[in-house]
Amino acid sequence: MRLKIGIIGAMAQEVEILRNLMVEAKVIEIAGCKIYDGKINNTQVALLQSGIGKVAAAVGTALLLELTKPDMIINTGSAGGLDANLNVGDIVISTEVRHHDADVTAFGYEKGQLPANPAAFLPNEQLVSVALKETQTAGFNAVSGLICSGDVFVNGAEKIAIIRQDFPSVAAVEMEAAAIAQVCHAFNVPFVVVRAISDVADKESHLSFDEFLPLAAKNSSEIVVAMLNNFA
Repeated sequence: MRLKIGIIGAMAQEVEILRNLMVEAKVIEIAGCKIYDGKINNTQVALLQSGIGKVAAAVGTALLLELTKPDMIINTGSAGGLDANLNVGDIVISTEVRHHDADVTAFGYEKGQLPANPAAFLPNEQLVSVALKETQTAGFNAVSGLICSGDVFVNGAEKIAIIRQDFPSVAAVEMEAAAIAQVCHAFNVPFVVVRAISDVADKESHLSFDEFLPLAAKNSSEIVVAMLNNFA
Protein backbone atom coordinates (compact mmCIF):
# COMPACT_ATOMS: atom_id res chain seq x y z
CA MET A 1 0.00 0.00 0.00
CA ARG A 2 1.33 3.42 -0.97
CA LEU A 3 1.60 5.85 1.90
CA LYS A 4 0.28 9.38 1.89
CA ILE A 5 2.30 11.98 3.77
CA GLY A 6 0.74 15.02 5.40
CA ILE A 7 3.03 18.05 5.66
CA ILE A 8 2.16 21.10 7.73
CA GLY A 9 3.68 24.56 7.75
CA ALA A 10 2.21 27.69 9.27
CA MET A 11 3.26 30.42 6.85
CA ALA A 12 3.28 30.77 3.07
CA GLN A 13 7.07 31.13 3.12
CA GLU A 14 7.39 27.83 5.01
CA VAL A 15 5.43 25.78 2.46
CA GLU A 16 6.24 27.63 -0.79
CA ILE A 17 9.17 25.44 -1.85
CA LEU A 18 7.20 22.25 -1.26
CA ARG A 19 4.11 23.64 -2.98
CA ASN A 20 6.16 24.50 -6.06
CA LEU A 21 7.42 20.91 -6.24
CA MET A 22 3.91 19.44 -6.26
CA VAL A 23 2.21 18.06 -9.35
CA GLU A 24 -1.42 17.09 -9.91
CA ALA A 25 -2.32 19.24 -6.92
CA LYS A 26 -5.92 19.87 -5.98
CA VAL A 27 -6.37 22.96 -3.79
CA ILE A 28 -8.80 23.05 -0.87
CA GLU A 29 -9.40 26.37 0.87
CA ILE A 30 -11.39 26.10 4.09
CA ALA A 31 -11.54 27.92 7.44
CA GLY A 32 -8.51 30.06 6.65
CA CYS A 33 -6.41 27.04 5.65
CA LYS A 34 -4.98 26.03 2.29
CA ILE A 35 -4.50 22.34 1.53
CA TYR A 36 -2.63 21.16 -1.57
CA ASP A 37 -3.39 17.50 -2.32
CA GLY A 38 -1.06 16.01 -4.93
CA LYS A 39 2.38 14.44 -5.42
CA ILE A 40 6.02 15.30 -4.81
CA ASN A 41 8.52 13.01 -6.56
CA ASN A 42 5.81 10.37 -7.05
CA THR A 43 4.90 10.36 -3.34
CA GLN A 44 1.30 11.15 -2.40
CA VAL A 45 1.37 14.36 -0.35
CA ALA A 46 -1.19 16.60 1.32
CA LEU A 47 0.42 19.95 2.17
CA LEU A 48 -1.26 22.30 4.64
CA GLN A 49 -0.62 26.00 5.13
CA SER A 50 -2.37 26.34 8.48
CA GLY A 51 -1.79 29.90 9.58
CA ILE A 52 0.14 30.99 12.65
CA GLY A 53 -0.53 29.86 16.22
CA LYS A 54 -1.91 26.85 18.02
CA VAL A 55 -5.60 27.32 17.24
CA ALA A 56 -4.97 27.76 13.51
CA ALA A 57 -2.65 24.75 13.55
CA ALA A 58 -5.18 22.57 15.38
CA VAL A 59 -8.03 23.54 13.05
CA GLY A 60 -5.88 22.94 9.99
CA THR A 61 -4.49 19.63 11.20
CA ALA A 62 -7.95 18.27 11.98
CA LEU A 63 -9.21 19.33 8.55
CA LEU A 64 -6.14 17.85 6.84
CA LEU A 65 -6.62 14.52 8.60
CA GLU A 66 -10.34 14.39 7.88
CA LEU A 67 -10.28 15.58 4.27
CA THR A 68 -7.13 13.92 2.90
CA LYS A 69 -6.50 10.95 5.25
CA PRO A 70 -2.67 11.03 5.40
CA ASP A 71 -0.88 8.12 7.05
CA MET A 72 1.55 10.38 8.94
CA ILE A 73 2.31 14.04 9.58
CA ILE A 74 5.55 15.99 9.19
CA ASN A 75 5.51 19.48 10.70
CA THR A 76 7.99 21.71 8.91
CA GLY A 77 9.04 25.35 9.02
CA SER A 78 11.05 27.55 11.34
CA ALA A 79 11.83 27.60 15.07
CA GLY A 80 13.75 29.62 17.61
CA GLY A 81 16.83 27.84 18.93
CA LEU A 82 17.44 27.50 22.66
CA ASP A 83 19.90 24.60 22.64
CA ALA A 84 23.47 25.94 22.72
CA ASN A 85 24.40 23.71 19.77
CA LEU A 86 21.80 25.25 17.45
CA ASN A 87 22.55 28.12 15.10
CA VAL A 88 20.59 29.74 12.30
CA GLY A 89 19.97 27.23 9.50
CA ASP A 90 20.47 24.15 11.69
CA ILE A 91 17.78 21.48 12.00
CA VAL A 92 15.82 20.58 15.14
CA ILE A 93 13.96 17.26 15.27
CA SER A 94 11.40 16.46 17.95
CA THR A 95 11.88 13.69 20.48
CA GLU A 96 8.97 15.14 22.47
CA VAL A 97 6.65 18.11 22.10
CA ARG A 98 5.01 20.13 24.88
CA HIS A 99 2.92 23.25 25.38
CA HIS A 100 5.00 25.83 27.28
CA ASP A 101 2.08 28.19 27.88
CA ALA A 102 -0.46 25.74 29.36
CA ASP A 103 -0.81 25.62 33.16
CA VAL A 104 -3.32 23.41 34.95
CA THR A 105 -0.89 22.58 37.76
CA ALA A 106 -3.49 23.71 40.32
CA PHE A 107 -5.24 20.40 39.64
CA GLY A 108 -2.13 18.23 39.80
CA TYR A 109 -1.11 18.22 36.16
CA GLU A 110 2.44 18.82 34.95
CA LYS A 111 3.31 22.24 33.59
CA GLY A 112 2.32 22.25 29.96
CA GLN A 113 -0.08 19.33 30.32
CA LEU A 114 -3.75 19.69 29.43
CA PRO A 115 -6.45 17.48 30.99
CA ALA A 116 -7.10 14.21 29.13
CA ASN A 117 -3.73 14.54 27.39
CA PRO A 118 -0.19 13.34 28.12
CA ALA A 119 2.33 15.82 29.48
CA ALA A 120 4.46 15.27 26.38
CA PHE A 121 3.48 14.19 22.89
CA LEU A 122 5.95 11.65 21.53
CA PRO A 123 6.73 11.49 17.81
CA ASN A 124 6.95 8.28 15.85
CA GLU A 125 10.40 6.75 16.35
CA GLN A 126 10.73 5.63 12.73
CA LEU A 127 9.98 9.15 11.50
CA VAL A 128 12.54 10.58 13.91
CA SER A 129 15.14 8.08 12.64
CA VAL A 130 14.41 8.94 9.00
CA ALA A 131 14.66 12.66 9.76
CA LEU A 132 17.99 12.21 11.54
CA LYS A 133 19.35 10.04 8.72
CA GLU A 134 18.39 12.51 6.00
CA THR A 135 19.69 15.47 7.98
CA GLN A 136 23.05 13.76 8.39
CA THR A 137 23.14 12.80 4.70
CA ALA A 138 22.44 16.41 3.72
CA GLY A 139 25.28 17.61 5.93
CA PHE A 140 23.23 19.81 8.25
CA ASN A 141 23.96 20.23 11.93
CA ALA A 142 21.00 18.82 13.85
CA VAL A 143 19.76 18.55 17.42
CA SER A 144 17.00 16.17 18.46
CA GLY A 145 15.13 17.04 21.61
CA LEU A 146 12.20 18.77 23.26
CA ILE A 147 10.29 21.33 21.21
CA CYS A 148 7.96 23.63 23.14
CA SER A 149 5.04 25.53 21.66
CA GLY A 150 3.11 28.58 22.76
CA ASP A 151 1.08 31.44 21.37
CA VAL A 152 3.98 33.83 21.85
CA PHE A 153 7.03 34.79 19.80
CA VAL A 154 9.85 34.17 22.27
CA ASN A 155 12.40 36.98 22.42
CA GLY A 156 14.21 38.48 25.37
CA ALA A 157 15.93 36.97 28.39
CA GLU A 158 12.87 37.07 30.65
CA LYS A 159 10.68 34.91 28.40
CA ILE A 160 13.53 32.50 27.77
CA ALA A 161 14.30 32.16 31.49
CA ILE A 162 10.69 31.27 32.29
CA ILE A 163 10.55 28.56 29.62
CA ARG A 164 13.93 27.13 30.64
CA GLN A 165 12.88 27.07 34.28
CA ASP A 166 9.79 25.02 33.44
CA PHE A 167 11.41 22.93 30.69
CA PRO A 168 15.19 22.75 31.32
CA SER A 169 15.88 20.44 28.36
CA VAL A 170 14.07 22.55 25.76
CA ALA A 171 15.89 22.63 22.42
CA ALA A 172 13.66 24.98 20.44
CA VAL A 173 10.45 26.98 20.62
CA GLU A 174 7.77 27.80 18.06
CA MET A 175 4.03 28.38 17.84
CA GLU A 176 2.28 25.31 16.36
CA ALA A 177 3.93 21.93 16.95
CA ALA A 178 2.24 21.01 20.24
CA ALA A 179 -1.20 21.71 18.78
CA ILE A 180 -0.40 19.59 15.74
CA ALA A 181 0.95 16.84 17.98
CA GLN A 182 -2.15 16.97 20.19
CA VAL A 183 -4.47 16.58 17.21
CA CYS A 184 -2.35 13.72 15.84
CA HIS A 185 -2.57 12.09 19.28
CA ALA A 186 -6.36 12.42 19.22
CA PHE A 187 -6.53 10.90 15.72
CA ASN A 188 -3.85 8.27 16.48
CA VAL A 189 -1.75 9.41 13.53
CA PRO A 190 2.07 9.31 13.78
CA PHE A 191 3.95 12.60 13.53
CA VAL A 192 7.36 14.22 13.69
CA VAL A 193 8.49 17.83 13.85
CA VAL A 194 11.40 18.79 11.57
CA ARG A 195 12.16 22.51 11.63
CA ALA A 196 15.09 24.74 10.81
CA ILE A 197 16.36 27.49 13.08
CA SER A 198 15.46 31.00 11.91
CA ASP A 199 16.59 32.76 15.07
CA VAL A 200 18.32 32.16 18.37
CA ALA A 201 15.61 33.22 20.80
CA ASP A 202 17.16 36.37 22.27
CA LYS A 203 16.14 40.02 22.40
CA GLU A 204 16.99 40.52 18.71
CA SER A 205 15.29 37.35 17.53
CA HIS A 206 12.48 39.15 15.72
CA LEU A 207 15.08 40.80 13.47
CA SER A 208 16.87 37.50 12.85
CA PHE A 209 13.56 35.80 12.07
CA ASP A 210 12.71 38.23 9.28
CA GLU A 211 16.20 37.91 7.80
CA PHE A 212 16.66 34.16 8.03
CA LEU A 213 13.14 32.75 7.54
CA PRO A 214 13.91 32.03 3.84
CA LEU A 215 16.99 30.02 4.83
CA ALA A 216 15.04 28.10 7.48
CA ALA A 217 12.28 27.35 4.98
CA LYS A 218 14.82 26.15 2.40
CA ASN A 219 16.67 23.86 4.81
CA SER A 220 13.60 22.36 6.45
CA SER A 221 11.97 21.78 3.05
CA GLU A 222 15.12 20.04 1.78
CA ILE A 223 14.95 17.54 4.64
CA VAL A 224 11.23 16.94 4.17
CA VAL A 225 11.71 16.18 0.46
CA ALA A 226 14.53 13.77 1.31
CA MET A 227 12.28 12.08 3.88
CA LEU A 228 9.52 11.59 1.31
CA ASN A 229 11.81 9.39 -0.77
CA ASN A 230 11.78 6.88 2.10
CA PHE A 231 8.03 6.41 1.70
CA ALA A 232 7.62 6.45 -2.09
